Amino acid sequence: MGLTLAQIDRLLVDWQQKCDAANQNLLDLYDLSAYQRLSRMGNPPSNVTGTTQQQVSTALTAIDRLFEYLELFNQQIDRARKLRRELLSLFVSNIQLQEIEHLLTGMSIDLPQIQIPLAHRDLIGADRQMRSISLEELLERMMVAFIIARDTFVAVETAWTELESKLIVTHGSIVELQQLAQKLQVAIPASLVTAQANFNDFQLQIERDPLGINLAFVRDITSLINSTRRELETLAQQRRQLQADLVRAPQLLQQLRQLNQDSIAADTESQSKIRHSLPIVSRVPAEEIAELERWLERLVAKFESGIIPPVRVGLTNWLAKVRAYTMAAESALRANRLPLDTRQELRGRLDALTAKALAKRQAEDPVLADLTAQAREVLYTSPTDLNQAIDLVRKYEQGLNRRLTC
Repeated sequence: MGLTLAQIDRLLVDWQQKCDAANQNLLDLYDLSAYQRLSRMGNPPSNVTGTTQQQVSTALTAIDRLFEYLELFNQQIDRARKLRRELLSLFVSNIQLQEIEHLLTGMSIDLPQIQIPLAHRDLIGADRQMRSISLEELLERMMVAFIIARDTFVAVETAWTELESKLIVTHGSIVELQQLAQKLQVAIPASLVTAQANFNDFQLQIERDPLGINLAFVRDITSLINSTRRELETLAQQRRQLQADLVRAPQLLQQLRQLNQDSIAADTESQSKIRHSLPIVSRVPAEEIAELERWLERLVAKFESGIIPPVRVGLTNWLAKVRAYTMAAESALRANRLPLDTRQELRGRLDALTAKALAKRQAEDPVLADLTAQAREVLYTSPTDLNQAIDLVRKYEQGLNRRLTC
């Protein structure tokens, strides 16, 4: 028993909905920028290669077949709808219903003839074959073709979008590092030159074969960029440290100059106020300090002209020389201050001993009083005989101790 009119109407509504959905989805596929770019290149597309060309060629063939199928699909639905409109509501014949039913469910769609290879013909066999399929089978073929095309063009669209964003970031990093190298006044590192060359290949490959991109290639470029960044940032840090050391160097030189002047002053004062047998330590020669100053000026001039590695070596040697001279100047200052400091220490000891003698009621002892007078005379007379002063203070201390233990 065939379909009723109500069943046919429901079938028509269902097929029309499928037809509308198919048309809309094909329009959406057509609007993809990847499809727009690739469909203009012919089939196989001339501007892509490798994996992308193979898959896109298959997808474009599927699209062509899909449009052929869609035309047959729309025509079949239109014929069925036309016959349905021609039916009289009161007098519907079974023949008319069967004709519509055959259009919607039967093997009613004639496909284009296909060529039969000679190897598959017999003596009286035709060289071409006609084949009919149902609307349902046609829809299945359309769905298969749509999936092939959709997956390919969406994959290309996604690849282009994601890879081109990586391209923008990578290009920005390369330009940034090129500018940093220029700022540091150094040659472009070999790793960055290689990264730039690989980037150019990467850019071309994205355009020509986005589906064939090897992500390891992207990681290699990233690794080269990171290596360059570490190298240049190390140079930048060294540059900053070198600049800081050059700023600090005049202060160190001034400190050395001041120490040397203090040492000379201490030596002069000691020679005028003290007679002693302590060794005299020589100061740093003035011409050596002047040469350090000229050396620093040359280093600063080279640094400002961008000659960095030699300046780094030169400044290291300069700082070592200044440290050695500073230690020598500090040693000379201590040695030249020693006679004056010793006299001051003896004065303090004598004051402490006489205060102790007074507290212990030994201050009026004739011997101690005489030693006190002699020691003060020597300690407060210039030039002070340091050896005599040491001897007198020692004798006073020994005499006081003997009296306190008796």
